[in-house]
Amino acid sequence: MTEPPPPPAPITLLLPDGQAIARVWLYEREQLDSGLWMYRIGVPLWQTAVGGGVEPAEYSTWVTAEQLRPLPGVDLGRVPAHPRTRTPAPARWAWLLDGRVHGRPGTVHAEGCPSATDGAHPLGTMQALDALARPGTTACTVCDAAEALLPILAHGQNDVPAAGD
Repeated sequence: MTEPPPPPAPITLLLPDGQAIARVWLYEREQLDSGLWMYRIGVPLWQTAVGGGVEPAEYSTWVTAEQLRPLPGVDLGRVPAHPRTRTPAPARWAWLLDGRVHGRPGTVHAEGCPSATDGAHPLGTMQALDALARPGTTACTVCDAAEALLPILAHGQNDVPAAGD
């Protein structure tokens, strides 16, 4: 008989605009080949109910440690951890942009990603980085897109001098 998974741990989520949501749910963490850990969280929200009104819902996504802060007194040691098995890097990187239609955000995938749809179109590395620089576009965490492209995109961003320096 298998044990049920431990209950999710409450944790604080930091939003891009600096606000914090003090209590979201941390379900699990997964280590990428680079050593970076990604954390699956659930954010409690409301959604429109069938027939009108609203009902509780949860938005689930993966974030990095930079977007999270532990809550005092909460033991995160019971959160399931999954080290990623190493896979050989492809001889050349090829990317796909999926879902960007009529100005809506999309997702960048590595070529061959099982999460990409048939409607995804191929990109070069610079095009993939340009797409990720657009607000709302994300890098897939199922394939190597997030692990390979996000560090490149973030490189040097903390080195920019403040205005007036």
